[in-house]
Amino acid sequence: MVNPEFLQTEAYIQLQRLLNFRAPLSFTRGWAASPDFLLVAVREILSLKKERPVIVEAGSGVSTVILGYMLEKFFPGGVLISLEHDFTYYEKTKRELEIHRLSGVRLIHAPLVSYFIDTKEWLWYDTDELRRELSGKKIDVLLIDGPPEATQKEARYPAVPVLRELLTTDFLLLLDDASRDGEKKALERWKREIEVYEHEILSTEKGTLIFRAVPLKKRPFFSVCIPTYNRSSYLKEAIESVLSQTYPEFELIIYDDGSTDDTQRVVSGFSDNRIRYIKGEKNRGRPYARNRCVELARGEWIVWLDDDDRFKPDLLSAYALDIEKFPDVSVFYPTRGVVFYQDSGAYSPIVMENFFRNRKGLLRKLIKNPPIPNPASCINRKLFEDFGGYSSDFPRAQDYEFWSRVLPHVEAKGVNVDGFIYRIHSGNVSANTLKMDYSYESVIKRKLIDRISLSEFYYFAPERSFELFSKDLLFHEDYFNALYYLWLSGKKEVLEKVAGESGIIMKGKKKKLERRFFSFIKSGNYRAAFELSEKLGKFHRYISLYFLQPPGHSDSVAALKRAVMINPLFNLTGFVDRNILSEISPVKERILTSLNRYEGRKGEFINWIEGEV
Repeated sequence: MVNPEFLQTEAYIQLQRLLNFRAPLSFTRGWAASPDFLLVAVREILSLKKERPVIVEAGSGVSTVILGYMLEKFFPGGVLISLEHDFTYYEKTKRELEIHRLSGVRLIHAPLVSYFIDTKEWLWYDTDELRRELSGKKIDVLLIDGPPEATQKEARYPAVPVLRELLTTDFLLLLDDASRDGEKKALERWKREIEVYEHEILSTEKGTLIFRAVPLKKRPFFSVCIPTYNRSSYLKEAIESVLSQTYPEFELIIYDDGSTDDTQRVVSGFSDNRIRYIKGEKNRGRPYARNRCVELARGEWIVWLDDDDRFKPDLLSAYALDIEKFPDVSVFYPTRGVVFYQDSGAYSPIVMENFFRNRKGLLRKLIKNPPIPNPASCINRKLFEDFGGYSSDFPRAQDYEFWSRVLPHVEAKGVNVDGFIYRIHSGNVSANTLKMDYSYESVIKRKLIDRISLSEFYYFAPERSFELFSKDLLFHEDYFNALYYLWLSGKKEVLEKVAGESGIIMKGKKKKLERRFFSFIKSGNYRAAFELSEKLGKFHRYISLYFLQPPGHSDSVAALKRAVMINPLFNLTGFVDRNILSEISPVKERILTSLNRYEGRKGEFINWIEGEV
């Protein structure tokens, strides 16, 4: 870790060399600004594309001297006005300016006076003389290092509302002491008043906020869509997170997919006219609910929110900013989020890769797993017209299937924002991955390689495409098709290893263990079968899990679906009830069906397996 004192010394030396002080500076640190903050301020102002910037400083001292030197050297036609409420410090700063012979700075004694802002009385600098001094000019840079924290809570908040009409539309705000709670709360207020902005908090000694207002040529209108079904206990928080957005140009569509709980009562508790609530007559599933949201949307951009998740307040503002900056992008998504574990109350961060102008990287991820999150994603509505909506053939993984059709053909960009809070709880599938029917992912991946060649996905080793694709199928436990592609590749050693892990092919001693395993199943000794399955393979593990659960239990059926997905050739007749067999039959069909030009030898492969078994 770098020594903090070294950083301050480094910053001071840079300032000295850049500005060439004519006299010793008064001491920095403590009540004065630290060198690191002063260096950041100079650097940011120098980066502005303005020949004669107008700079207003709230709070005087060493910073006034530094800014005076900067103006004299780099912006001789610029304006620097410094406000000081304490007459003693006003006199001290005046003397410092005289010592350094900085005559171009306008120092104003501006006592703290009352302002009425947002139904509350606030104290801030008297601006009468400042307004006269500006004489119609607008403020390009607002540097805030006062008034003191002891003045009142959030003492520095009034700067923006008091000076709002005097600020340029693209003003730069620099705030010292940004690590303090009062300054953090002030920042949250400023976001709501400015609406579209860029901001960054640097880890300087006291924390430095760099905040830029961004004027938009066109203010995008968002349709935030929440498809919901029997989640009234979470829905209120989801709605509140949307209504708390700092950017206000949106509608909130809540499509109720036939809920039987008190969802309607929860929604009626909000009076915001941006909410549109539509209730379906019966539950028709996620793909239908999502497509209905798109049909109802009036906005150019669709932003998804699941009914048990939440947005962070900056999300729509960050999207509005990037939509203007990157007109060629059709899909935006946050690069950062948080997972909230409902049962434990714990939080953990999520970081997503930014695939902007990186088609190779996006395709590589797409063939393995959804490359971007569906929660909080922002999609140009035109894509649904060009590529179609969510497929009713995918009651789950419909977002992955949609991305598989869209992302290879459009530009997607990650936005640098903490976007959402994703909730894990006992009521959602993410809390139990066993419940996920991964045969849908298998279909998506295998269809993908019929539309895009394997060599595009595995550009880095095209000669090993079959082997690499098999590994990506294993990511979702599609052992059967993974073995097929390994069989095509001719990688015998890898094939035998994966076959052993799966439990599809048993030979020698394992064949005897397998017979013992099924004797345990037939006799009802399911615990012994489960313990033995650890020596056999995943297929046997899921078979034993099926019998360990109460008959008809959702985990029981899910385990059997996973077993069938791994080995769809095994005949379960006599082991499993006929009704259960009909329920798992679609899984078997999805795994065995040939879905692309590479799968024309599947019959031959099945014969090979049956011969090996």
